[in-house]
Amino acid sequence: MLPFRVLLAAAPAALSLLLAAGCEHASSGSTETVCCDDGASPVFLQSKIDDDDGDGNPYDENFPTINDEDDDIADHAWIRDGSGAYHLFFQTEDHGSGSYIEHYTSTDLQNLRCVGAALRPNPDGWDSHGLWAPHIIKSGKTYFMFYTGSDGPASDPQTKQRIGLATSTDLMTWTRSPANNCPGTSGDGCIYECNECWSTWSAPPGSYNQQCRDPFVTWDSINQRWVMFATAKSLNEYGVVTVAYSTNLKDWTGAGFINATRRLDTGIGAQTTGGQAENPFIMSHDGIYYLLFTDWQDPEDSVSVHHPRTIVQYATSSTLAADSSGSVNWIYRGYIPDPGVNAIEVLRISRSVWVMSQSISNERSGLWPRRRQLRLKCVVWGDGFTFGTSNVNLHCGLPGRAIDPTTVEPSGDDAGQDSSARLPYDGKTLQLF
Repeated sequence: MLPFRVLLAAAPAALSLLLAAGCEHASSGSTETVCCDDGASPVFLQSKIDDDDGDGNPYDENFPTINDEDDDIADHAWIRDGSGAYHLFFQTEDHGSGSYIEHYTSTDLQNLRCVGAALRPNPDGWDSHGLWAPHIIKSGKTYFMFYTGSDGPASDPQTKQRIGLATSTDLMTWTRSPANNCPGTSGDGCIYECNECWSTWSAPPGSYNQQCRDPFVTWDSINQRWVMFATAKSLNEYGVVTVAYSTNLKDWTGAGFINATRRLDTGIGAQTTGGQAENPFIMSHDGIYYLLFTDWQDPEDSVSVHHPRTIVQYATSSTLAADSSGSVNWIYRGYIPDPGVNAIEVLRISRSVWVMSQSISNERSGLWPRRRQLRLKCVVWGDGFTFGTSNVNLHCGLPGRAIDPTTVEPSGDDAGQDSSARLPYDGKTLQLF
């Protein structure tokens, strides 16, 4: 087993902090304040590297001919435990035999420690082939992992995708919820399938009709309910973000879909192209919810283009509500400023610092040799529902350099972002990460 190493890129302008091979613990000791600083060196996180082609060189990545990074970090989730350590969960790459949920930890957002498999497919259950796209929250003393389960490969148009639930008290040992809410299936943990009147779920198998993946769950303090955002196939044959409600995290009722996330001939900007909305994630600022989603079928510009058009887009709303008519409260706003990335997650480090965790997905990022590493960027809030990004300084030690450090944000709906916020819920404490 190889020790972790910190690799420094050769060019000073592109100096980056990387995780190298192994599953040994990397020393950190960093307790510095995190801040936004565009003059800081870019920060990257990399999973362990395997020598798939057996040539003795685990660094000869030439995707897709040679793919030495089995643990490519695509759809992922972060959560912070009571000690302050960060836990990263994501699906392993599917080489035809299915995927499972992998687990890493970090104490400094610079180095990762490989823990191992968190959850594997159930060979006899509804999620027999692959597990994707985890999302984790904490309620009371229990962690809840929502994930996508599939009964076949993503490339098979007849594969059925559903939402599953597993729980843990320590983030290390996970058990599927002892229930099944998905008719005609077997095995524990199936809590929701996107069988709604606005989706193609009830259509004959084939044509990728049974899509139901990429769950994101947050608490709606105004309406005292949980809200799930997920990916489905809409009746106009394009991907769409669908929404469901729950009061107990286990039983879910479809609420509606968000028209602003699907391809529309009558839409604006990038709404008229592409067509595969997925990876929903909610962040909130100044009383507004920002729904990030990826449309990987949309054309995007290169990093060299000023104000590039990108595949990660967003809509905004003043509420978390959705309805079966398309949810007019959600308004399409455009796209983030960083091309070539997807599967965005956001960590609320403090009341003034949001860190965006981006999976490097294609060559338009300008970072293609770092395929499927994570890049950390700060969210820099602008006017009129806009925001930019800057580099993250993990060692600034100067709170005055943070973006708007005097801002006090309400944290009531920041589930999945604020690691210190606590809200009452059903007589218990809800721990937000």
